[in-house]
Amino acid sequence: MKIVIPLKLSNWNDIINANRINKYVGASQKKKEMQDIGYFIRNMKPITKYPIKITFIWHINNVRSDLDNKSVKAILDCMQELGKLENDNIKHINSICHYAVKDKIDFVEMEIEDNLD
Repeated sequence: MKIVIPLKLSNWNDIINANRINKYVGASQKKKEMQDIGYFIRNMKPITKYPIKITFIWHINNVRSDLDNKSVKAILDCMQELGKLENDNIKHINSICHYAVKDKIDFVEMEIEDNLD
């Protein structure tokens, strides 16, 4: 299953800075981002076979961006909130991979596959 989220998502620096301002600012920012993500994943079928492997393909305009600074927290929490993912623990997701692709705009693709070994 492939889902495209055509948004520039917050990275860890953005999240940390928002929480340093005030914990409510950070929580508000995450809630807004989850609402935006929800728009793009609301029609996806719920995942029923576990464990799964998720591959995130980060389309990045600025190649100085750090791949280890990308956050999937809001995506996975939103999937749980909407009932698309039962849980984001190791029992349910046992592999997460990240790839970066130089592109004209920032967005993320998510590929989900069964990882039954």
